[in-house]
Amino acid sequence: MYLTYEEYQAMGGTLDVTAFGDLEFEAEALINWYTFNRLKKDTTFPDEIKRLMKYLINLADSKNELLNASGSGSESANKTIASQSNDGVSVSYNILSAKDLMDASTKDAENAIKQYLQGVTNEAGQLLLYRGVYPNE
Repeated sequence: MYLTYEEYQAMGGTLDVTAFGDLEFEAEALINWYTFNRLKKDTTFPDEIKRLMKYLINLADSKNELLNASGSGSESANKTIASQSNDGVSVSYNILSAKDLMDASTKDAENAIKQYLQGVTNEAGQLLLYRGVYPNE
């Protein structure tokens, strides 16, 4: 576990322990995928990992809230006004589909991982985002 519930709360997190547990697992799996599991053997984690975990947990929670707000999540997840006329009372909406929301959320997570973990190493001194293979990996 890269971020405990107590650490999450101390950082201003507002989720209950059950919701945190599910989203923490999802965020950890995402980090492991991008870092080729280079944190699995570590016992302590740098501040960048903890802050990234909080960001990813909050991102996943926001995504879930938007999907749930749209009903089944298959129609539209979010509507924003694209244009509005006053005299003829015409309003057009931008409709963010569930697929668009998922794509945007994935892109946000990917960008955050790259930003937070740039130059960060694990306990073995391996760069987390290094795309090559280290000896003994």
